[in-house]
Amino acid sequence: MTDPTHKAVTEPGTSADHAGQTLITRDHEVIRRWAESRDATPIGNADGTTVAPPGTLGLALPGDPGGDGLSWEQWFESFDRHDLRFAYRETEADGTASTFWAIDASGNEEG
Repeated sequence: MTDPTHKAVTEPGTSADHAGQTLITRDHEVIRRWAESRDATPIGNADGTTVAPPGTLGLALPGDPGGDGLSWEQWFESFDRHDLRFAYRETEADGTASTFWAIDASGNEEG
């Protein structure tokens, strides 16, 4: 059964079916475009030669305290190595732009 509150996204240009819907993806371009449109930067604990642990990966939005900056290459290497998925919203239910995002382990719903 399809969950109307979530939608898998496999390529750029896919949009929500309704305001406030959570989109889920593993697509690097989708993630990067969403982050850059909100001036978010990739963060996580990595020393430049190792893959960041999954619990440390994140995005720093303007005004956030931030963290250890990573290149997108490092961030996506960690993301893929740990088989993660990215959940986000384009808008909230009231139609305002959203900065909601979350990272979790991949499940049955593949974005």
